[in-house]
Amino acid sequence: MNYVTCKELIQPHGCFVLSGFLLFVLTACDAPPPSSEVSAELKPASSVFVSIVNPEQIMIADPLIATGTIAAKQTSAIGPLAEGVVEQIFVRVGDRVKKGQPLFQTRKSDYLRKVKELEAGLKVGDAELVKAQRDVRRATELVNRGLLATSQKEDAETAYNVAEARLQQAKTSLATAQQALQDTTVRSPFDGAISARYVDEGVYMSNRFSGMGNSAVVQVLECEIAAAILVAPEVELSRLRLGLSGLLYVLGHADPIQSKILILNDLVDPVARTVDFRMAFLNPDCQVKAGQFVRAEVNVDPRQVIVLPRSALRGVEGAYYVYVVEDSTASKFSIQVRDLDATRVEVLSNIELSQSVIVSPQGSVRDGTKVEIIQP
Repeated sequence: MNYVTCKELIQPHGCFVLSGFLLFVLTACDAPPPSSEVSAELKPASSVFVSIVNPEQIMIADPLIATGTIAAKQTSAIGPLAEGVVEQIFVRVGDRVKKGQPLFQTRKSDYLRKVKELEAGLKVGDAELVKAQRDVRRATELVNRGLLATSQKEDAETAYNVAEARLQQAKTSLATAQQALQDTTVRSPFDGAISARYVDEGVYMSNRFSGMGNSAVVQVLECEIAAAILVAPEVELSRLRLGLSGLLYVLGHADPIQSKILILNDLVDPVARTVDFRMAFLNPDCQVKAGQFVRAEVNVDPRQVIVLPRSALRGVEGAYYVYVVEDSTASKFSIQVRDLDATRVEVLSNIELSQSVIVSPQGSVRDGTKVEIIQP
């Protein structure tokens, strides 16, 4: 075996080898990192790949849904026409009545006595008028014969005119008393049903309160014709008009009722921001009861709407927003929507059909995020 001494390592050719090795080591320590590491440090943050949709404009004819209450065509609280003690009530709650049928009666005795008194006064008036007529004829004959002054004839004529006026006054008073006597029996103003009875026999009732007020004895509903009083949001006002048909679903009744809008209120409730309308229908035997809950599906005219998939929505109800792509950047866009079906919403805000709305991914996109669109 040959051994190399230290002295030999420092020979000219050995110094060249050693110096080359040291240069390699020093160069390796000071060398820059590989090119892959440099590119990783200088490369900007990567974009998020997203799927987009464009808002879609379609025509829909979805029914307008409204809720409300059933009401009778007319509801009248009936009180006495001639005040007095209620002597007899002929009906009970739940009874069906016809127009003109007696409902109750106040005591007649005082009104009957008044009629008899005025009838006697009328006879006196008749007799006074006959006497005044005779006096005028006699005075006229005497004046023509020159046996009576003209002034006396004029007095007789005046007495006749007074007697005639008193007779007419007596006739008018008698007619008023006869009407009051007739009014002691109160009759139904229309066909209907008794829905309330407020007092019993023996109670004194007055007719001096406006609209009968506290003086009502019974309540009558004209329920053979009924109407649904329905309430819709103010935003639906543009879709409502007279004559629109629809179906009424009354709680407790299996079959829907066909009807149409007959009344559309011109007043919008400024507090609730709602508008009411009425849909009437025939109601044989008052089968649908006043006060029942009703839901209406109104066949409104088709309308043009802009829709988006529900998957594009972020936020919570009342504060929804979407992300739209602008210059490869996600921008937050507040939006107002209304439910359309299980997968779509109607856009109520202004939005361009050309806008690119991000649908996925949901969690990794923020306002200002750089995005790249996944081409379909």
